[in-house]
Amino acid sequence: RDGVEILRRTLPPLLQELSLERDEIIVIDDASEDDSVGMLGREFPTVRVVALERNVGFGAACNLGFERARHDLVLLLNSDMEVTPGSIALLAEHFEDPDVFATGPEYWSDDPSKPRPPRGPTDWWPQLGAPAGGGLFRRDKFLELGGFDPLYYPFYWEDVDLGWNAWRSGLTIVYDTRCHFVHLESATIRKLYSASYVKRIRARNRCFFGWKNFQSPWLRRRHSLSLVRRALGGLLRRGDASDLLGLCDAWRHRRAIMRSRRSDPALRTDEQILADSCTSLCLLLSL
Repeated sequence: RDGVEILRRTLPPLLQELSLERDEIIVIDDASEDDSVGMLGREFPTVRVVALERNVGFGAACNLGFERARHDLVLLLNSDMEVTPGSIALLAEHFEDPDVFATGPEYWSDDPSKPRPPRGPTDWWPQLGAPAGGGLFRRDKFLELGGFDPLYYPFYWEDVDLGWNAWRSGLTIVYDTRCHFVHLESATIRKLYSASYVKRIRARNRCFFGWKNFQSPWLRRRHSLSLVRRALGGLLRRGDASDLLGLCDAWRHRRAIMRSRRSDPALRTDEQILADSCTSLCLLLSL
């Protein structure tokens, strides 16, 4: 949304990595108020544009892109994410394993002063969340899982939610450190929303995620305690009410969230999901 200058930077590297005879590029324009649609038609005529009349939010826009896509593998790429040479091909190698749902690269900031992610003991390892900023997905599995839940409108935690459902269903997600995408430092969100609003939405959706997904009584207790500590800590230590307001926003919808919990048999328990995805509970609750 409203990404004229960002798209001018991020689309050319993507076009260099793809073959237009074999591949396609779809841009879902989420009701931009600038000249994004016009610019794409003039400067990138090979790109297929789906222009929405009203803003539907990150998750719903991504879901529409997957529905419109024609290929088995779909590269989901935020407008503020720049691919690097050879990265897409490296990610595609993992799909020789039929259980792989998605693969994502390292995300490097475009700010050279920011530290790079630490290298792990191997070239790749499991990760919990779906690589929503930029990553390669198996389209049929994405649609079977229902894509990104509109519950998390307008953004944040829908990637962890989708990843949790993928692991719950017996699939895996791979984080590949052999390649990276360059992130333009959340330029889109920071331009459209205030920092306090973003933090409040993140806090609300953190509540939604735990209430919707955790089956283990122990995890549900730890999650509830973490929410209260975060809300009170922010208010008392920093005078920041964002987490408390997010908790209050979420509480008004708690009964509806609880009714939306999945009842189908899980192929992994909560504890197995954390273990198999190499995710600690403390890390998950700190997101």
